[in-house]
Amino acid sequence: MPLDVVILGPPGAGKGTQGKLIAADAGIPHVNTGDMFRAECAAGTDLGERVKAILDNGDLVPDEVTIEVVRARLAQDDTAGGFVLDGFPRTLAQAEALDGLLVELDRGKLSVALNFQVSDEIAVTRLLGRARVEGRSDDTPNRIQHRLDVYHEKSEPLVDHYRSKGLLVDVHADRTVEEVFAEVQHVLASVERA
Repeated sequence: MPLDVVILGPPGAGKGTQGKLIAADAGIPHVNTGDMFRAECAAGTDLGERVKAILDNGDLVPDEVTIEVVRARLAQDDTAGGFVLDGFPRTLAQAEALDGLLVELDRGKLSVALNFQVSDEIAVTRLLGRARVEGRSDDTPNRIQHRLDVYHEKSEPLVDHYRSKGLLVDVHADRTVEEVFAEVQHVLASVERA
């Protein structure tokens, strides 16, 4: 059985950090839609030109664009053993599209949806720190607040969506990277045994 993981949580919850650790540990690709879109912007592709202003404003790339990018990525051979999806789904429409895509790709259903929980205050502190280190254009105080607002409005409903399917596991992400990853490893070990 492939290990198909979705990571949920607000900006600054540590999704990217944990996604990379999970992927490396499990030997599966870390599929980060934000990184994919930023790479398209940096390369000056047509897709990059279409999504640059959206990303710079802290808004979500339209569902149909994001779904097509993810569909193409999950169809690649390196996802046969599983994947860690980070930054997708972000809306209920994307979650429903992912359910259909998994059936289309003959994968069945997700293994688990990890919900990284942090307060908005911790998220803001982390993102401002990341802005100093990485210089991300969407990590300014106003854009951070806007991204948190967008998360609460559009992405938070995914928590109930995956909880109702019995796939959601809450992870307290306000601890050290190592402590959070230890909990994640425990969760994934129980998922793989199930």
